[in-house]
Amino acid sequence: MKHLYIYIILVFITGCAPTITELAESDPESVVARKDKLLSGDNVSEETVTAIIDAHNFLGIAAISVGDYETGETLFNYVLTLNKTNKQAKYGLTMIAGHRLFKKGSKTALWDALEQYGKAFYHNPESGEPNYWMGRTYEKKDDSDHELIIEAYENALLGILPLKLITDTEARLAAAKKKQQTFQDFWK
Repeated sequence: MKHLYIYIILVFITGCAPTITELAESDPESVVARKDKLLSGDNVSEETVTAIIDAHNFLGIAAISVGDYETGETLFNYVLTLNKTNKQAKYGLTMIAGHRLFKKGSKTALWDALEQYGKAFYHNPESGEPNYWMGRTYEKKDDSDHELIIEAYENALLGILPLKLITDTEARLAAAKKKQQTFQDFWK
């Protein structure tokens, strides 16, 4: 009888432990820290590899959001060593490249930033962030190009955006439309 209780307790304890997939969502740092151990051995499951990729991508996106492009780049490049076609990692890398070019600010760099944001949109068409940054880039390049600015911000609002970017996008869109109307009224 005593062995039965021990068995039930062990089943309960092991049944309550989070799966690697759940751990990648709830504690991606621990999955990344243990990646070498998790990938050692002959029979590494697809679930384990996917969880490691997801944890790296999650932390990479978080790094981008705070401007830590070096960390994001390292995390995304590691993902591509595990899966060369991972769209989330490619999205992250193209967003980082676009942000770096945007920061440079020269006309050539801004054109190149637009190209990178276009690639990012290709890799993640649900996200509104590439279009948001296209709008910002058009504003920085030539704030009188109203149609392209307005189109970029409208497209950004069709995609998924963090709340703070929704508010900023709406404000920038309204300002661009107001500038466009002022310009059109002037030439009437």
